[in-house]
Amino acid sequence: MRNGGSRFKLGLSVLLLGLNLRWPLLAGQPPEFPAGPTGKGNLIFKLENDVWLDQDDGYTNGLFLGWVSPPLEEKSKSSWLRFLYRLNTRLLGSETRIESPDNSRGQEASGQRWAAMSIAQGMFTPADLTREDIISDDRPYAGLLLASLTLVRNSGRTQTSWGGGLGVVGPLSLAEAAQKWLHRTYGWTEPRGWPNQLKNEPVVDIWVSRFWTVLGSEEQEKGWYPALKAGLGGQLGNLMTGLEAMLDFRFGLNVQPGQEVLLPAPLFNSIPLTGVKRTSIYAFCQVTGRALARNLLIEGNTFVSSHGQSLRHFYGQLTSGLTYESQQAALSFYAAIRTKEFKGQKYFDPYFGLSLSLAL
Repeated sequence: MRNGGSRFKLGLSVLLLGLNLRWPLLAGQPPEFPAGPTGKGNLIFKLENDVWLDQDDGYTNGLFLGWVSPPLEEKSKSSWLRFLYRLNTRLLGSETRIESPDNSRGQEASGQRWAAMSIAQGMFTPADLTREDIISDDRPYAGLLLASLTLVRNSGRTQTSWGGGLGVVGPLSLAEAAQKWLHRTYGWTEPRGWPNQLKNEPVVDIWVSRFWTVLGSEEQEKGWYPALKAGLGGQLGNLMTGLEAMLDFRFGLNVQPGQEVLLPAPLFNSIPLTGVKRTSIYAFCQVTGRALARNLLIEGNTFVSSHGQSLRHFYGQLTSGLTYESQQAALSFYAAIRTKEFKGQKYFDPYFGLSLSLAL
């Protein structure tokens, strides 16, 4: 895999160029989002699983528990929130000024900033759970436990995010115990191959993305209308290394495209940020293309010998669903399917997901 990284140099250059462009045609003052009833942020729970599709292979289960700060301010009463604000401005840039129509210096386009902290667990298995031996032509059993911090900045019609995760792959992820308990509880097939799972390995990943609202309301107008976001992102680490591009289309009532951050994280690629001033209901469809140089969960451990498969360096994913948002809560139900991720893969990897966000 050391040789594979060189093919992404051009793509990385394009990504960095895109993240640093001003894109003046997309400039403007971003909509303001409320901080919630008590101003303590939002609590988020997410579940992704393929059991509703009568499948149990590939990416078979994911759990996410997170907290999103209220909009960060320099003069916040909380020292913790002030620290997150300073970290956000250091990594995502300080305030900038936009030009007014008469070419004079206009108002400060600071936008809004957030921080999100989370812990997530993912389970990955081959298709045949009854076999105790290593299945040479299928992916390895793997569990991932990852704690992460994501920083977000909305400025004009541009959204920038930076994140980092620290965790472990292997028995310490507790994926084996969690899946066996779940299957015993509901009388499902006992997964017998976990003794062959990837070995314990600490993992570190960082990611960055920038999205532009190409189509959508800036003034939080009331009514039914579409919204379109386009973005670039990348991640680097011994867990995953690669680039991605995404289109996100939404249509519905009072759509606010800046309310959610989309990011190239190893698990769970979107986080609702806060409530909205007007109740919103919409359908969405996301198309993602990824170019990966490294995926430990498929290729196996980095520093010791383990079972693994040859990675398909390019794959795509389609995600669609329905979302309800208010000032107090957000609820989303979605389905996702991705193209094959490793050479010789005999099955596709669809799953359903549920996301619930509650204002504190």
